[in-house]
Amino acid sequence: MIYVVGESLGSGGTRRRLASMFEVPEDEMMDAVVWLNLYEYPGTRPERYVRLVEESAATEDAIVLLGRRVQRSFGLDGQDALTEIVRSGGGPVILCLPHPSGLNRWWNDPAHVVAATEALRRIWGAHSR
Repeated sequence: MIYVVGESLGSGGTRRRLASMFEVPEDEMMDAVVWLNLYEYPGTRPERYVRLVEESAATEDAIVLLGRRVQRSFGLDGQDALTEIVRSGGGPVILCLPHPSGLNRWWNDPAHVVAATEALRRIWGAHSR
């Protein structure tokens, strides 16, 4: 199972970009991924969602965190883009990525896109069901 956790993930552009990088059709990705907005509504309490994901994710799962605020919610402040984390004692693989919106300039560098695509393809190959 793959969990994709982000902020303001309502746009189809974000889903299309991730599906393209996973190299699967968007509808297949949406069927295979748990898609979660931490800050979907004003007053949302992200710690509840974080706890839900952390309790649900098994060792064979992966969590893709999109954006700094989401990383902060998971206690992973300051992680560089493309950081893969495997917690000692087991647990899911965590991949930190910048938010894939058109506003984030990190995605303007083609080398970043290639590296993110490779990381997401590894995640898909190892953790999709």
